[in-house]
Amino acid sequence: MKLEKNSRHPLYYQLKQVIKEKINSEYYKRGDQLPSEIELSEEYGVSRITTRRTIKELVEEGILSKQQGKGTFVNSPKIKRELISMSGFSDYMMESGQTPVSQIISNTTISADIRLSNVLDVPEKDDVLELVRLLFINNEPCIIQSIYFPLKRFPDLEKLVDDSVSTYQILKENYNVSLSTIKRHLNVNLASSEYADILKCEKHECLFELETTAYDMKKTPIHNTISLYPANKVTFTISSGGD
Repeated sequence: MKLEKNSRHPLYYQLKQVIKEKINSEYYKRGDQLPSEIELSEEYGVSRITTRRTIKELVEEGILSKQQGKGTFVNSPKIKRELISMSGFSDYMMESGQTPVSQIISNTTISADIRLSNVLDVPEKDDVLELVRLLFINNEPCIIQSIYFPLKRFPDLEKLVDDSVSTYQILKENYNVSLSTIKRHLNVNLASSEYADILKCEKHECLFELETTAYDMKKTPIHNTISLYPANKVTFTISSGGD
């Protein structure tokens, strides 16, 4: 198939629409690898510069992703995350009809530094459980979370956490603690080599960094969580009721 060189639409734009249509029609399915730039250039009769610009824009739009040394792949549709939702991510995704899978990477007791002392309202050097987990949607790694719990308040929590059980469920059933309010901060960060490898994204790719501190009915901190989301895999939304 050749593109229309006399069209009022630039060649890179025409090629972008063709690739989008092939994705929408599932000719290219989620997770499929696209042909190389050379192969696309030959198939559609355009220069590699044109093909490179097309791919670059589709990556920026979150439709494709590039994996170093492997090629270009079709992304899953973006995850929608409601910023003011009280639900944890796993519960929120299940409410949205998707089934997340959690994998605990590490379960470690650390000493509270100044930041954790402030956000968890505990003395410095108090024992804190650092739970690092990777969350998958549609078999793709989409979030890495570092979750911090004050162990003086939740003794032996490190023995109870499990991939298959919500931490909120564990807290409610074992410590009679329920979530009441949350405070969130959203920032942008760049993927380190370590996080790029875990999240299957490019080094220095943009990541959303969502910090959440959860409180109980007495306004006492329950946990502090740092979640990293590849920016091309998630859209944050805020809903508000009318008057």
